[in-house]
Amino acid sequence: MVRLALALAAAILCTSLALAETPEEIFERGNSAYDEERWPEAADAYRSLLMLRIRDSRVEYNLGNTEFRLGNLGRSIVHFERARRLAPADEDIRLNLAYVRSFCLDQVEPAELPALLALIFRAQDRLGPDIQAWFALALYWFVAGVLAWALATPGRMRPAHGWLLASAMLALVLTVASWSVTHGRLTGKQIGVVLAQSVEVLAGPGENNSTLFTVHEGLTLEVRDVREEWIQVSLPNGLHGWLSRDAVEVI
Repeated sequence: MVRLALALAAAILCTSLALAETPEEIFERGNSAYDEERWPEAADAYRSLLMLRIRDSRVEYNLGNTEFRLGNLGRSIVHFERARRLAPADEDIRLNLAYVRSFCLDQVEPAELPALLALIFRAQDRLGPDIQAWFALALYWFVAGVLAWALATPGRMRPAHGWLLASAMLALVLTVASWSVTHGRLTGKQIGVVLAQSVEVLAGPGENNSTLFTVHEGLTLEVRDVREEWIQVSLPNGLHGWLSRDAVEVI
């Protein structure tokens, strides 16, 4: 009860402090504290913005940098991953995430992709799903406009117009397919980041199961199933098992 009361008091205090400032002011206060290497103050400012349910890649990115400065490797990766989902085309987020991951004890390499497929994925990641969605919408209205123009006056459509329309329709199909693949890769899978320094991955959801392997802070896992206090996870190399829900931050 004492812990609950303290947590409620802290939440009320943070909320009242946040209400005294605009989100922009809180963000700038966090940036100033970061520039002056007052990492705990910077982290508190950025966290207060998240408590206000503000979803902004800049806040997540800055908090990721701050958590890394504070020595919280797992939480740093959590916020960089959230920033990446909000702004998948941001190169700074990608580079910082890769840099922070280089400090993880577990370095699990995913299966190697064919060169052409890897090139396509990199291009998709740089564009991000939002830009592809807007491009698909523009192509859709272009195709609809050409069809309306052609149907308004029979005989108006020429072979060149037909080729243009066919090309636009093909581009639309490819863009929608690319958006679907990009969205699925970047945001479709639920992932989790290990926050505990080390945790055993078990054969089943329960402490009475045998240990399969051990993972360490900062490792990113795919979440496959959740059962009460246990999570089934898998690694890019195919290993999978169950671990305690408390040891992982699900994104």
